[in-house]
Amino acid sequence: MGQLQDMGRQVIKNNEKAADTIYQRKPGGPEMVAPVMKMLVTFTELLVQSGKVDADHSLQMQEWQTNFSRLAEANGQGDYILVADILHHDLNREIEEWIK
Repeated sequence: MGQLQDMGRQVIKNNEKAADTIYQRKPGGPEMVAPVMKMLVTFTELLVQSGKVDADHSLQMQEWQTNFSRLAEANGQGDYILVADILHHDLNREIEEWIK
């Protein structure tokens, strides 16, 4: 569980950095999205390995998958403000729930 919590905190930190960069329209914001998405995939793999993804968490996992899909779609469309919103408001909140 410690590894999952550590990874979760790191993902939140990176999500916030990417979202802040995008919101402030600083250079490099869009380029930060791919590494952030890769960390989200790694976090998801750790969730599965930790056993947290079970019948009791099926709705939580469905919400996670939906928001990750929204993130990928927004990124594909170049809507980086929506990407930042999803990272900051949706996925970070969900990560907090997962690592409790």
